[in-house]
Formats: sequence, C-alpha cells, structure tokens
Amino acid sequence: MHTRYFVKIFCGVIFLLLQISARAFSPDSSVVRKNIFAALADVPKKDRVAAANDIYKTKSGLRKSSRQTAMAAFDELAAFSQKLKDKALECAVYEMRADYYSVNLGFNRVSTSYYEQAIAFAETNKLQVETGYYLHRLGLYYSIFRHNAEACRYFLRSQSVFSEVGYANVPGISIYLSQVADFYYGLGDYENAKVNLQAALPYLTKNDRNRINILNTIGLIYRNYRQFAPAVDYFNKAIKLAVVDKDTVWMGIATGNIGSVYFLQGDYQKALPYIRNDYKISMKYGEEQNGTLALLRLIKINIDNNNFGEAKQQATQVNKYIEQSKRDELGILTDYDDLVSQLDEKLGLAATAIAFRKEFEQDKDSLVKRNNIAAVERVKLRYEIDKHTAELAKLKTDARIKTVEIDAGIAVISLLIAIFLLAYNNQRVKSKKDKELLLAQKRIVDEELKNAETALDNFTDNLRQKNNLIENFKKEIERLRLQSANNADAGDLEKLLQAHIMTDENWNDFKKLFSKVYPGFFVNLSKNHPFLSAADTRLLALIKLGLNNSEMANMLGITIDGIIKAKQRLRKKLDISLISDIEADYTIN
Repeated sequence: MHTRYFVKIFCGVIFLLLQISARAFSPDSSVVRKNIFAALADVPKKDRVAAANDIYKTKSGLRKSSRQTAMAAFDELAAFSQKLKDKALECAVYEMRADYYSVNLGFNRVSTSYYEQAIAFAETNKLQVETGYYLHRLGLYYSIFRHNAEACRYFLRSQSVFSEVGYANVPGISIYLSQVADFYYGLGDYENAKVNLQAALPYLTKNDRNRINILNTIGLIYRNYRQFAPAVDYFNKAIKLAVVDKDTVWMGIATGNIGSVYFLQGDYQKALPYIRNDYKISMKYGEEQNGTLALLRLIKINIDNNNFGEAKQQATQVNKYIEQSKRDELGILTDYDDLVSQLDEKLGLAATAIAFRKEFEQDKDSLVKRNNIAAVERVKLRYEIDKHTAELAKLKTDARIKTVEIDAGIAVISLLIAIFLLAYNNQRVKSKKDKELLLAQKRIVDEELKNAETALDNFTDNLRQKNNLIENFKKEIERLRLQSANNADAGDLEKLLQAHIMTDENWNDFKKLFSKVYPGFFVNLSKNHPFLSAADTRLLALIKLGLNNSEMANMLGITIDGIIKAKQRLRKKLDISLISDIEADYTIN
C-alpha cells in the first residue's frame, strides 16, 4: 500500500508538470480579443483592481493563453492604467504577470521577480496597503511551493506594514490573517495559528461564513493541545453560528469535532452519535476527507465493540477514498493501515494483518520523517519570527533613541530659549530701570539747570540793580565833592560803592552759578586761550551775559573807557580785528 501510494503521487505530479509546460508555451487554443480591459474605464477606481483580476482569471482566458498573448494584454493594461493615472491598477499588473508564470511554470524566478517589482512599485508610490498586500501575496506564493522560511519572512513583513496602517484600515484583513493562520497550522505551529485567527475575528462580519471556520479551527487547536474544555466551547460557538446561518455542512463538521473530543477521551459511547452525524453530513455535501476521518473513528469504535463486519465495510470505503484521492493522505493512510491490521488480527487473518502492520510501520516512519521535517520547518519559522521580532525591537529602540535625542534637543533648545528670554527680560527690565533712572537724572539735571538759569537771571538782575545803585552812589559822591561840604559823607559813600563792586569772593559765587548754566565755558576758554588773564575771563563772562559797558564798568569798578579799552585789548588777543563790537560778534562754546 505504501509503495503503491507514492508511485501514484509521483506519476500524477509528472503528468501535471508536463501538461503545464505544454500549455504554457504552445500556441493559443483560443483567441483572446484585444482591449479586454477597456471596460475598466467605467468601473469606480476602488473596484478596478478586483474587476481587472476577475477579467484576467475568469473571463478572458489569459491564464490559458500563450505567453506572447498574455504579456501583450498585460502591457495593454499597464498603459491603460497609466492613462487612467491609477497606480494601484498599474501595480496589480505585476502580480498578474507573476501569477501567469506561477500557474504555467510552478515555482520560478520570473514570478518572484514580478512580485518583488509589485512591492517596490507600491513602496515607491507610497501605496502602503498595496505594499502589505503584495508582501502577503509573495508569502503565499512561497508557502504554496513549500518555501516556508521565505513565506514566513514575507508574512511577517506584510503584517508589520498592515499594523502600521492599522488592521481596521486594511480591506480584507481577516482573509489575510486567516491565510497566515492556515500556513502556521499546516506546519503544526498552532500557537501562531491561534494568534492570527483570534486577530482576524474582530474584522469579520456577523454573517461571514469564515467566522465559523475560524472558531472551529481555534477549537481544533485546543483539541490538539488536549485542552478539551475550551475546544468544545469553540466547537459549540461554531455550531451556534452555523445554525443561525442554516449552514448544514458546518453544523455537521463542528458536531463531528465535538465527537472527536469524546473519542480522544475514550468515551466512545458519547462520541458515536456525533461522529455518525459528522460522517453522514460530510458525505452528503462532498466533504469526503472530513467524512473519511469520521469513518476511521467509526472503524476504531466498531473494532472496540466487536462489530467487525461493519468495521470491514467501513475500511473498504476508506481504501476506495485513498485510491481515488489526489491529495497527500499519508496521515489517513497510516491510520487506515493500523486499523485494518488490528481488524484482520481480530478476524484471524494473520497474514494480511502482518502485511498491513508492515505498511503501517512504513507509513508511520514516513509520517515521523515528515513530522521531523515539519519540526525543522517550525524551528526555521521560529528563527525567522525571532529575527523579525529582534529587527522590530531594534527599529523601535532606534526610534525611541531618536525620540529621546529629539526630545533632548527640544529640551536644550527650550532651555536656551528660556535662558535667552530670561536674560532678555532681565536686560529689558534693567534697561527700563536704567532708562527710568536716566530720565529721573535728566529731570533732576533739567530742574537744576532751570534753577541755575533762574538763579543766574536773578543774579544778573541783581547786578543791574546794583549798577543802578552804584550809579546813584557815584553821582552823590561827585555832588558831595563839588560842594566840598562834607568829605566824611563822601568817604562813606565811596566805601559803600566798593562793597557793591565784584570782589574775588563774589566772583567765585558767580562763577559756580555761571558754570551750571554754561557748563564747560571756563574749561574750554582756558583750553583754547590759555594766555587770557583773570580780568579777561571775567570780562568775557559778563559779555556772555549780555551786560552793556556801563553795567560791566560798575561791576568791575572801572570806568566805561576802561571797559572799552579792555575790550580792545581782548579783541587783539583773540585776533578779532574785523569785528567792531565784541558783544555782538564773539561767542565761545
């Protein structure tokens, strides 16, 4: 049985490959009309890719056409996509090319290259959902041809992209997660299968038939873990949904799985009605593989109950299924050989029992080898998952470091800005205070200057008043002298006159007051004209005040002629020969 089974599989594979190769490169058996994608112009942009794939895969016959015809049609679609400015549709053309070569050549580098081009195109054009989708499609492509490590790598990359987009923003995300779960489940990696199935559930509609499948598969995973209570709970959830949807097939499958739990627990009496119902419904609706699994359990129960005749009939049905099946049924074949060996031994057919036992041992060895290969594949997957997780962790760490660096930079900049603002504010406050202080000082200086000007004006007025008094004294002294009557009185008047003439003490007081009003006058005068005498300086100060000759003469205690002569001498010293009157024409800053 074992040899017969593998010869059949090998011949079938060779025949299939010959058919594929012949079809792929032979002339067209049907004519593919031109402009087959023209109708896409009237399809909404969001539906174009799905419509284009429908035309390619079901309506046009392109999958069965020659390479030349198919590639010409794809070129036409690519040009049409560019005309429509539809990047998503243009990207889909790469996948169609990849699919065409995959269908006609099996696993090949051309298909791989086209999938990679689709991914690169999507990334370049910032089509993030499409990037995740084509990464997923390449993962499926690798998984179909048992390149499991590569498949896992692309599934992980795809899910990273979908996670960035957000699962809720990815149309059909539940399908992609379910397909990844099937991939892990097929390799016996039940934990990752369960994670993906549970992630898919929130994105399924209530009436989605795939929800029943997912609940049932999660139940199978718990059953494989021999965690029977949660397994039955999930099977019952699947049955409940199947009843609501009136899905008889799934009602039978999930019910049969509950029976399998009781079967594994050794409670055959409780398991029997469930398994019979599972077999009946499975065969009714063409689920022959599931029906055959149920039949194997019924054989075991019948052997245990000594119903050998019924068990023999059921074994014949299983053998018929194995002979006709095009699937790899090594697991079913192994169980079949084991059960038939037990049955024949019970029936006293020692020779056939031994023959089937040998077939069973061979099948079991093959199954062990396959399981070992699967175990190695799971190790590879674990390595890929760990590597991907490490890469993601590194990216997150780098991102956190970058964030910390940015935050630190922002903090430093903020601190510098705060310091600058504080310094600026302090400087502004200080500047304001300095300005206020300067204004206060200016007000004081202005007030002092105003007071000094007032005082100087008063002083000057007082000089003029004294000059009037001096004039009266001079006239009175002159009158008394002419009368010669009272020389004593004339002497007193002379003394009084001298008291009003500017003395050194009066001059010092006058000079202080004058300097407040005209700061720098005496300093500049001394600097620019160091040869001037004290009498010259006094005369220039009185000229600055605008006193006339008579007033200056009275102030200085000399005659008007003395003033005129003093001015003449001063004019020569200052070299002002063309100016007739020093009062009007000479000023000193």
